[in-house]
Amino acid sequence: MSKLLRYLVDYKLQDDDRPLTAYGIAVDALGRDDGFDTQADSYPRVQMGRLRRMLDHFYLREDSENRLSIPYSNYEIVVSENETISPASQELAVDRRSHPEAPPADNDTAEPEKLPGWFQTLGFHPRRPTYMVVAITSFFLVAIGASYFTQGNSAGVASKIDYPAVVLESPEGMVNDAARDKIRVIRSHLVGALNKFDQTRIFDSEAAPTVDSQYLLETSILNETGERTQLRLVDSITREVIWSTIVEARTNEALEEKLDKAVVEIASPYGKIAQHELSKFRGDFTPGYPCVLQFHQYMRYRQAAILKPSLSCMQTSAERFPNDAYLMSLMVEAKNIATQLDQKVKIRGSGREIAQTAVRLDPTSASATFAVAQDAFLDSDCRKGAAWGERAVNLNPLSSQIMGHLGMFMLACKLPDGETYAIRALEMDPNADLAIAATVAIQKMRKGDARGAYELSLNYMNTAPGMAPGLEISHMLSAAALGKRNEARNAWRRFAERSGYPETAASRVVFERWIANPDIVRELEMEFEKADLY
Repeated sequence: MSKLLRYLVDYKLQDDDRPLTAYGIAVDALGRDDGFDTQADSYPRVQMGRLRRMLDHFYLREDSENRLSIPYSNYEIVVSENETISPASQELAVDRRSHPEAPPADNDTAEPEKLPGWFQTLGFHPRRPTYMVVAITSFFLVAIGASYFTQGNSAGVASKIDYPAVVLESPEGMVNDAARDKIRVIRSHLVGALNKFDQTRIFDSEAAPTVDSQYLLETSILNETGERTQLRLVDSITREVIWSTIVEARTNEALEEKLDKAVVEIASPYGKIAQHELSKFRGDFTPGYPCVLQFHQYMRYRQAAILKPSLSCMQTSAERFPNDAYLMSLMVEAKNIATQLDQKVKIRGSGREIAQTAVRLDPTSASATFAVAQDAFLDSDCRKGAAWGERAVNLNPLSSQIMGHLGMFMLACKLPDGETYAIRALEMDPNADLAIAATVAIQKMRKGDARGAYELSLNYMNTAPGMAPGLEISHMLSAAALGKRNEARNAWRRFAERSGYPETAASRVVFERWIANPDIVRELEMEFEKADLY
């Protein structure tokens, strides 16, 4: 990135009238050979996009009046006003030491429309119960404070967690010109897409990663045109095939879309690599990657039995790996959970300190960027939360976790596109968080689509190994709305009993098992009285 930036600046200083091209950047700045085909390989465009994002993040923390930027319409680097310190957008800056907080716009000061109480039972417990952002936001937030950041170079402290390595093997099969062009597109896109995820490390076949967990991503061209390709994920130690798929596409656009789906399937927090690793570390709360796996399991399924050991090992992990941006972004969520559920585990640092530490460690990390968004949402700063959340989605548009949680927060703030983000997360990743599915189901209920809410709730409830309170509540209410009284009552009975109470227990008592806010409990009582589920 430094080399590319220097090349762009030098070219600008030469005052050459000829516009920069993707080919020139690939060959002169990025070291590709003269035969490079920009139609078949998007590598220069991907790297220019990455440089744009790095510049944006850099100037978020700079107090300079002007900045370097690269317009999306071309590759020319220009000097422009640093809008991140202007009054209209200064609330977006991570470091606001020398700038007062900008006043919110008029439409940001009004309290959002209050959603039904059952909308707040998805596992979220925000900091300020007087705001609606509080209603949907909760289990997410707060990573570890600057105190960890300053420990990074102390003796005996590891720098970062050793996440699984993915080695891109040299392609097999046809080697004609058409196949070679397709191979370049595939490899370039896979590298770019996999690098968006923080919990994997990408290497080429000539590298020798030293981490314990290694996977080979093999590519085989199956026909002469290169339009049919097989991808296989193989455990490099056991040679076990973990996953395999056939990708068929006539155009590069269609190919890239299918490759994106493949990457989500293998590299997401609940993807094939994580599932395979979890089978090795089942019940293992060792600080580092095993702990991260367990914390992800809790976040997806909300299993009470693993909550305390997960939080405890996350705290220890943060102390041992203080320079790991992804871990710090997860600590935002760990902090909020520990605080709101009154856990005895001590998570050090405030939410803002932890989020700022994460984004300082890696300004290009989508997870670290979203940590800042989460902290803003939980402080009822919807405008800042949405701005940082959308930046995080741009950094990794393949993360259902970021996209889905952003949708949930935006729905709570009554911001446009919230539901769109949540639905998109479910469409892109069948293993998305259950809380996202519950949010979409409840939104369907609010719009009068009881059938859609019912089907969605049942579909995702079947994937949960334990309780899923938000989905179970949306299931009960939608079943009752569809006239399925017996099913709804049976669901209530199971919900009450699994909560530790008989079905004859007062609904208030059952809800208080999961919800700390008495106002929400009272609203839930009213909703269930209307549904006649007692």
